[in-house]
Amino acid sequence: MQMQNAPRVRWEWISEAWELFTRQWSTWVLIILVLYLIVFAVYLPFIGIFMVMAPTMPQGDEIPTAPVFPVALLALYPVIYLALFSAIAWLMGGLYHAAFKQLSGEQIAVGDLFSGGRYFGRMLGALFLIAIGAGIGSIFCLIPGLIVYGMTMLTYPMIVEGNKGTIDAISASIEVTKRDWIMFTVFAVAVYLLAGLGVLACGVGVLATMPLLFLTQALAYRDLVGMRGAQSSAQFMPPPPPDYRTSTPSYTSAPPPQSWAEPAPTTCPHCGATLTRAAKFCNQCGNLLRPN
Repeated sequence: MQMQNAPRVRWEWISEAWELFTRQWSTWVLIILVLYLIVFAVYLPFIGIFMVMAPTMPQGDEIPTAPVFPVALLALYPVIYLALFSAIAWLMGGLYHAAFKQLSGEQIAVGDLFSGGRYFGRMLGALFLIAIGAGIGSIFCLIPGLIVYGMTMLTYPMIVEGNKGTIDAISASIEVTKRDWIMFTVFAVAVYLLAGLGVLACGVGVLATMPLLFLTQALAYRDLVGMRGAQSSAQFMPPPPPDYRTSTPSYTSAPPPQSWAEPAPTTCPHCGATLTRAAKFCNQCGNLLRPN
C-alpha cells in the first residue's frame, strides 16, 4: 500500500463516520456499553482497596494516630494504571478491528470487542509511549501534547489494519501527518472532543459519540494510506436529491399527442383548390365543402 504524496485532512470523515454508525448503531451502542462495564469492573477493586486503606480523618482536636495518606496507597497507583492500560489496550484492538470490519462492508458484532488479543502487546506499547509523549509535551503550555496526539492519530489503525509494530506504527503515522501537522492536530482535538461530548448528556450520549473516534480514524487510514476492500464514501453516503430545475422528464411510453398539430390537407370538390387548414367553406371559390 502506497501513501499519498500530499495527505490532507478531510472533515467529511466525521459525517461519513456518523453515517457508518447509524447503519449499525445498535451494535455500536452495545459494544461501547460493554467496554465501559469492563473498564469499571477493572477499576472497582481498587476503589475498594482505597476505601479500606484510607485512614479516618481526625475529628476536632483529636490527634491523628496514623498518617493522613499511607505510603502504601502511592505504591498502588502504578498497579492501577497498568491494569487500566492493559484492559484498554486489549479492548481498543477490538474496537479498531470492528471499525475496519464495517468499513469493508461486513456486519459487526459485540464479540468483535474481544478480538484484539493479537494486537495487545503492540497496542499497549503504543498507548504508553503516546501517553508519555503527550504528558511530557503538555508540560509546555499543553500545545505540544496536543500535537503529539495529532501526529500519532493513525498509530492504532497502522497496528490493526497495517499490521505494524509499535515503533513502526508511530513512525508511519508521523510520516503521514507531519506534512500538514497543524490541521491534523486541530482535527484530532476536534474528534476527541466530539467523542467525549456525549458525557454532557448524563453520560449516556457517549454510547453514540465514542464510536466516531474509531470510525473516523479508520476512514482517515483508508484515504491516507489505503485499504483493500474498503467501501468508498459513495457506497454508504446517501445519494444527493435530484435537481428538478435541470432534469428532463423521461417517458416510458410514447409522448402524449399534440393537440395543436395541423390537420391533413383537404381538396375542394368544386374548384379543386388544396386547403391546408380546417374550414367549412373553400377560401378560393366560396362554396360549401363536402366530403369527396
